[in-house]
Amino acid sequence: MTMSALADDYNFRPFFFISLGGLLFGYIIGITGNVVTSGQLQCPDGWTGPVGSWTSVGYRQCYYFSSLEVGLLASQNLLGAFLSSLVCFKFADDLGRKLEVQIGGVLYLIGAAVAALSPVLWGVYAGFAIYGLGIGFAMHAAPVYIAEISTAKVRGTLISGKEVMIVFGMFLGFSAGVAFHDLQFQGWRFMIGAAALVAAVMEVGIAFVAESPRFLVLKEVSGAVPDEACALRGEAAAALQRFRCGVAREEVEQELAAIREELKTTAASAASSWEALKYPRPLVIGCGLVLLQQVTGQPSVLFFATNIFKSAGFGAHAAAMSSLGVGGVKLLATLFTVWQVDNYGRRPLLFVGIAMMTAGLAILSAAFCFRACAVPGLELWECNANDMVLPERWASLTVAGLMVYVSGYQVGFGPITWLMIAEVFPLQVRGSALSLAAMVNFGSNLLMTLLQGVLQETLTPEVVFMGYLGMCIVSFQFVYTFVPETRGKTLEEIERLMVAHKGE
Repeated sequence: MTMSALADDYNFRPFFFISLGGLLFGYIIGITGNVVTSGQLQCPDGWTGPVGSWTSVGYRQCYYFSSLEVGLLASQNLLGAFLSSLVCFKFADDLGRKLEVQIGGVLYLIGAAVAALSPVLWGVYAGFAIYGLGIGFAMHAAPVYIAEISTAKVRGTLISGKEVMIVFGMFLGFSAGVAFHDLQFQGWRFMIGAAALVAAVMEVGIAFVAESPRFLVLKEVSGAVPDEACALRGEAAAALQRFRCGVAREEVEQELAAIREELKTTAASAASSWEALKYPRPLVIGCGLVLLQQVTGQPSVLFFATNIFKSAGFGAHAAAMSSLGVGGVKLLATLFTVWQVDNYGRRPLLFVGIAMMTAGLAILSAAFCFRACAVPGLELWECNANDMVLPERWASLTVAGLMVYVSGYQVGFGPITWLMIAEVFPLQVRGSALSLAAMVNFGSNLLMTLLQGVLQETLTPEVVFMGYLGMCIVSFQFVYTFVPETRGKTLEEIERLMVAHKGE
């Protein structure tokens, strides 16, 4: 797929503004660790000045956080995203794709502003939670919106491109952490405030993007009165013409007619949210992929990145190198997938990605069996986690294993999962069905984040890594058994495939 081919098929402006929701999702992931680091919200080591409390008021306060409190702050985004996914389950197919993105942009803006400007700690938590509500709306709408306005031959590239925006957002978050690090007790406010500026750009830009033509046709054929149906028909034609730059009006009308004809056979009336449960095959595919995406270990593996780089000899620069190194590899692997997904297909990339994750986890689990304590005379069980190191002979191999794992995730599960769930659900239940998958995604992500420390302390990292390796093997079988190849098919052709298995 060449850039000229993409340019012929698609207007990139709508993709850019829709995918800014993904960039803001990645950005908050990138800055969260820098927000609660020493010298920002967290009081520096040896601090002798005043320490803030949950309700104390002031703009130059610092706090002492337990590991649980840090986890709770980081989890506010996921909790908010889960709650807004519940709202999307009930109302997404009434709101429409464009309004969902707009609601997400407003919540991003409000959440960032509340957190950045709050003089009390509970206000920061509230801001993060509101921001998380925006994540739920934006991440629910984006893959559906992009899928419904794209042509079949570039759909995979463009939906996967949203993952590039997420990873790029992480890079921006890391960069913001470096840029504002020296502003003691205040830098974190600028980090979060920058997100509000991007959210404002997203909100203004999306106002000039047309509604999804497929969504408009769905409203037209789902019981609209004659006058309303006529207006919707004209709006859908105008919208699709805007998304098909340079395409003759006759071809646009033919595409609309095909969409309308397909919907007339499957959507005689508006579907309720619970109608999604009548399509078990796409639900199994969508919910299964997002669950396996989380339980194959991405959060836990990245948790050890800094210590792995430290053991490899990067010393004081370990944290920066782990962020830049892992972020760089994630971005390159994601770009590869975006460029090739419509050439190689979904299933092959999932298989390759899972194989790479399995190999990386095998290396990591073997290496962590040989951890030792850097403090002389202390056994491993007596050692502080920050003083545990890998033997020198394992260090470089472990870094390689980490990079193979991260690359595998970004070749497979990272971009392909959201691409598949945007494709497999029938149009009349696409909003509510994708909400169920999003709830599984954010819920399992939240659970894994909260259980991460407990699992590592109870089972040891090497056993946890072996468990994730086992889940990768389960993922192989799941993809082989349930996940179809959708490359080159229109959404209507994929829907016929899914509806043919309805009730099975």
